[in-house]
Amino acid sequence: MTPAPPTPELLALGWTDDLQEALNAALKVAAPDDRPGLHPARVAGVGRSSLRLWAADGEHDALLTGAMRQDPDTQPVMGDWVIAQTLADTPERRVTALLPRRTTFARAVNGGLGRQVITANVDTVLIVTAPDQDFDLPRLGRYVAAVQASGAQPALILNKTDLTPDPQRYLTELGALAPDAPLHAVNARTGDGLGGVRALLSPGLTAALIGSSGVGKSTLTNALLGREAAQTGGLMAEGLGRHTTTARTLYRVPGGGLLVDNPGLRDIAVWDPEGVAADPARIEEIAADCRYRKCTHTGEPGCAVQRAVARGEISAEQVQAYQARRAPARRGAGRPRR
Repeated sequence: MTPAPPTPELLALGWTDDLQEALNAALKVAAPDDRPGLHPARVAGVGRSSLRLWAADGEHDALLTGAMRQDPDTQPVMGDWVIAQTLADTPERRVTALLPRRTTFARAVNGGLGRQVITANVDTVLIVTAPDQDFDLPRLGRYVAAVQASGAQPALILNKTDLTPDPQRYLTELGALAPDAPLHAVNARTGDGLGGVRALLSPGLTAALIGSSGVGKSTLTNALLGREAAQTGGLMAEGLGRHTTTARTLYRVPGGGLLVDNPGLRDIAVWDPEGVAADPARIEEIAADCRYRKCTHTGEPGCAVQRAVARGEISAEQVQAYQARRAPARRGAGRPRR
């Protein structure tokens, strides 16, 4: 059986030559009777045991096999490409395989010992902040690091520029986090500066929005889509935007491209298994400057490790991973160095 060439609908959803090769390989080993019912689709919604798929012939609901539900490494997430099988005498489909991910945006969990995949196959991640209480360079730097670790390209967006008389000061600090990344100052509510952001979206490419709750991601989504697709909130008493996005949503952008609006991320722990493994030497080097010889790095005064966390030099999750891998807590913490 010779696979049919990809349709314009699949190409618009981000289908690539690498995905076509993976699909061809999967069809070769599939049972001959099953092959006609196997089709690629992109994940546009995730439920407990089902998915919402976008395919060449439209939108469909699909069930996950038991094996895929039980294995975190094969559970599809927003943006994944999967192989779905049409079931006989029913409009439902069943997901039978996860196709290789081109990019994987994830965060570390369990003290850096595991990961949670957030989205997959994203080309550009728009990191959104505002010139208010949300502007936190160490945290924004962790966003940038997580995007770079995913394989996607970061872009930095300063929204709500009307909140400051001097947005350039914020832009200069943002630009230092990723000198090669696109940098844009916008006011999503009025549309100012959106031309440069729209230029990042084109047919076949996928962008995702991340940032804290209240920075205007949903307002920016609506501005890019040209319609009120995402719910937005007003301002709380202290001037911060209200959190409105509660689930990841995939949108088709007019003129081409796809956009994922993510719920607010208060912070992110960068998933980097090689980095976590190498961190003990770095943490021990920093710990040499702690006030106490047997400092536990959990709250003692003069703790150099906690100072490094506060400065963004290392993450709290990396410290937790380091502590989890150490021998049981040493006795005698709290003795000053001599």
